[in-house]
Amino acid sequence: MHPVTLNSLVHYTRENRTGYLRPERITVDTARRCIRRGRKSADAVHVYETTDRDGNGVHVAHVHFGPGHWGNVHFVTDIYEIPTQALTDL
Repeated sequence: MHPVTLNSLVHYTRENRTGYLRPERITVDTARRCIRRGRKSADAVHVYETTDRDGNGVHVAHVHFGPGHWGNVHFVTDIYEIPTQALTDL
């Protein structure tokens, strides 16, 4: 089961554009590992509780990596959309 949606944004250093990677479906366990790793190496990690358009509970995790993590990339932002129900089903 892959209930988590991961969206990644990449801003390239010498270009005035931000690339959007195709949304990826991942497991809750994978999302937790990535967010936990981000807390150690990313510049900022924020987790918000909200609801989606249908009123279902959702946790949104925002993991921001600044300059210095990759060669030609100014920043990378990963956004995890985790249904609250998926967290409580574990």
